[in-house]
Amino acid sequence: MAACELAAAADIPYPTKAPPLLVEAAPSWAGLYLGGQFGYGNDSVRWRNLGASTVYSPLDSVTRDHGGSTIGGGQVGYNFQDNRVVVGIEASMSAANFNRSFASPYFPATDTWSSKVTWLGTVTGRVGYGFDSWLPYLKGGFAAGGVDTSIASSALGVSNQGSAVHYGWTAGAGVEFKVAPKFSLGLEFMHTNLGRTNDITGPSVPGVNESYGVGVRSNSFMARFNYLFGR
Repeated sequence: MAACELAAAADIPYPTKAPPLLVEAAPSWAGLYLGGQFGYGNDSVRWRNLGASTVYSPLDSVTRDHGGSTIGGGQVGYNFQDNRVVVGIEASMSAANFNRSFASPYFPATDTWSSKVTWLGTVTGRVGYGFDSWLPYLKGGFAAGGVDTSIASSALGVSNQGSAVHYGWTAGAGVEFKVAPKFSLGLEFMHTNLGRTNDITGPSVPGVNESYGVGVRSNSFMARFNYLFGR
């Protein structure tokens, strides 16, 4: 009888430890990355007559100009990642050609105004959330740009030129897609406000001072690629 009980007990399976659940790690965006960007942008330029001269426009008048063209350059950044949340910092530098000349709204037969944004640089923070191979993100921070301006009157045979670095801020959003573990493609929109500086100062005719404050805003849409040096 005892032998039968021992044999029956031997047939009862002992509990075994369940194998650990395998949790798939979120795709990594952490680390240093380097890449390029290229696209189209446009700007809005606002001129205000700050001087005591009406050679080109009425006193305290505001003149607006719009132009657009290609923009492209490169970027470098570093990402930190906690699970699927990605936080990083990025610096970019792009050449621009937001260039336009237009007839004066005040003396259209004789005067020509022109403005050109020649370069744009940014230092921004960004935050995103990784969905497998997709990374949508928001970004914003510091911006600077080079702006060339000029006003010329063929009737008077005079002209004024200015070249200044404008400083301001930028904000935007984008999305990246990993086509390989270390290579991503993306699209990005950025709005930039470069503030206002006194771009044109000085006499156009003896004893007459010209002074114009120029404010610049721009929008850009760019395709991007990045190579990730992290794991």
